[in-house]
Amino acid sequence: MGFRQGETLGLRWSHVDLEAELFRPEWQLQRLTWRHGCDDPHACGARLHRFEPCPPDCTTHKGCKRGCPKPCTKTCTKHASACPERKEGGLVFTRPKTKKSRNAVPIPPVFTPFLHDHRAQQEEMRAAAGELWQEHDVVFSRPDGRPLDPRADYEEFKELLREAGIDDRRLYDGSRHTAGTILNELGVDMPTIMEILRHTQISQTRRYVKGRSHLSKDAMRRMGEFFIPAPSTPIPGPTETRTETADTRAERARRRRHVR
Repeated sequence: MGFRQGETLGLRWSHVDLEAELFRPEWQLQRLTWRHGCDDPHACGARLHRFEPCPPDCTTHKGCKRGCPKPCTKTCTKHASACPERKEGGLVFTRPKTKKSRNAVPIPPVFTPFLHDHRAQQEEMRAAAGELWQEHDVVFSRPDGRPLDPRADYEEFKELLREAGIDDRRLYDGSRHTAGTILNELGVDMPTIMEILRHTQISQTRRYVKGRSHLSKDAMRRMGEFFIPAPSTPIPGPTETRTETADTRAERARRRRHVR
């Protein structure tokens, strides 16, 4: 569909029109950085300060995707996530980054039955959760109604790649870039792809999609034939056999006499 991850996780049922077959990405789910709410941010994160770099054979951060963190500065005011009075962070619903990002996106008709089934399954989860259900009206939710965590969604995407035997890819490549390339391979013109991906400039869309190699080759072949037409191949027609056996004419004469 070409949605950004935040737009997918922030999609709400109130902005899904199954009758008109339209998605309206009015909101997106994003993880904002926490800010200190205390009076002394440096002292608040004192137990987390690391002023020395990790050794070359560090095992503490061996499993971290970003590697070892950089050493803190002498006046470090980070580590707000551990602040007891932290604020303005965590998972929040925000508006998409541009006005055009909120344009409606058509739903492929073959997807509509799956969305109906998904909504019915979500209603069953709501009934099973009972009072623990937290209503957010999101299309994709946890068993208690809360939005999906982008990190968990990212890890599941990576796991699907491994199961399918596909080389590691960015989540962005698996959504928007793939959608743009598939539309391009199907012969959809670039302005239409730009509208589906909701780009503000067509130059941005061109960077998203890869070239159609087979269509490019076909176009160049036709251009070459325009300048140097291919030799025409005569259409095969009925051929006359000139070699006959010795008794062929005699046999035909006997058949004619028999008819008479």
